[in-house]
Amino acid sequence: PPAVIGGMAFCLLSLLLPTLRLDAGIDCREPRNACGRRIVMLAAPAPAVADSFIAERRGNLALLDEPRMLDAQNFPIAPDDLIAKAKDFIAADYGAEDPGMLADAFSFVGPFIGPLSKQQYIDALGGKFNPADGFPDLIGRQFGFSADPIEPGRVWWVSRPVGTFSRPFFGAEPDGRRIETPPQAMGCVFDAAGKVTRINVGAVIDRTQGNTAGLGGLFGFLWFVGKAPPAPEYQPFKKSWQFELLEKLGPLLTKLQAARR
Repeated sequence: PPAVIGGMAFCLLSLLLPTLRLDAGIDCREPRNACGRRIVMLAAPAPAVADSFIAERRGNLALLDEPRMLDAQNFPIAPDDLIAKAKDFIAADYGAEDPGMLADAFSFVGPFIGPLSKQQYIDALGGKFNPADGFPDLIGRQFGFSADPIEPGRVWWVSRPVGTFSRPFFGAEPDGRRIETPPQAMGCVFDAAGKVTRINVGAVIDRTQGNTAGLGGLFGFLWFVGKAPPAPEYQPFKKSWQFELLEKLGPLLTKLQAARR
């Protein structure tokens, strides 16, 4: 089955990377994957969804009954009000113009950067890391706001930023080009007092879109102006030799699995 093949491939990848210390510094009581490696949990796992909250089940579709689930959360802030707060947070430059919106326990978590504390986040926005400094007409083009029916206090949306490189940014001189990043999933979490406890940004949904070579968040802007640091995370996606090897071994593993049946 695909799950078996995927598990074998992941285990093989772990064996191919003996120097990759996924378990370094992690408490041994934390959960492990099928290959025995420990898993880092940044947040508590979301609760399971009861069958009674499935509005429609058809093939791979398991459509949640969002209104019922949101009502059952008993969160002190209504879903519509959560979405309004998320929009206010964005309008305030994601809290840069009003740090009081951020909870003391606030954290920034991106695909590669973070978690950053509240002060680290404020310092980053106030320094040279704000793309709006080099792209003053930058607009986020946000849409699709929704309250998460599984995680109380969570709001999700999609962003497709565009802007003109008209001011110096990160040591690069402006050239008037217009940037368009890929669509990115964004989200924030509010506590019961209405403060933002976490923001998640830059999770690219379709890396074939835009003109930043599939990079989202700050990484896309740095690559666009030619100032991306020489690290793989800052570069356009390129398959590793291990991944390419697994792609070639995948059909063989599938045939071996079928033969064993």
